[in-house]
Amino acid sequence: MKLGSTVRLLYTGTLEDGTVFGYAKPAQPMEFQTGMDLTIPGFEREILTMSEGEKKTFTLNEYDAYGEYLDDLVETVPVESVPLKNIEIGNRIFLTLDDGTKTPVTIIDITRTDVVFDMNHPLAGKSLTFEVEILSVDEPEGDWEPPKKHDGSEYMAQLGY
Repeated sequence: MKLGSTVRLLYTGTLEDGTVFGYAKPAQPMEFQTGMDLTIPGFEREILTMSEGEKKTFTLNEYDAYGEYLDDLVETVPVESVPLKNIEIGNRIFLTLDDGTKTPVTIIDITRTDVVFDMNHPLAGKSLTFEVEILSVDEPEGDWEPPKKHDGSEYMAQLGY
């Protein structure tokens, strides 16, 4: 398999304690094009070493998955600044940051005065084990190259900036 291949696969993802965090079953297999940053880095790296029909189990450390858990991404907000809709410990909601962007957060604590939000990915800091079966691989035609990453400068130049 090479970059640009479109792969269809089945997988079950588990945590160290055996908890299933994700899966793709025969009724709805996972399908994606490699080289497009559509999966976590370690997952794609492992998939690229596999062939159609192959089954494999592999474990990714936190750095090859969702990164380390960062205490700096836990934020305490006064309860009067938080809309009271869907406010329960464990809920995932969108928090609007100072720059106006919205980010998913998990509510990890609620007191009379504060709500504590965790902006880490729920799987940050965890090793992830995947059992994978490759159903099909469609190789790209010709010399495939990943699309260029755009920083907006080309568009800004067209506008005369």
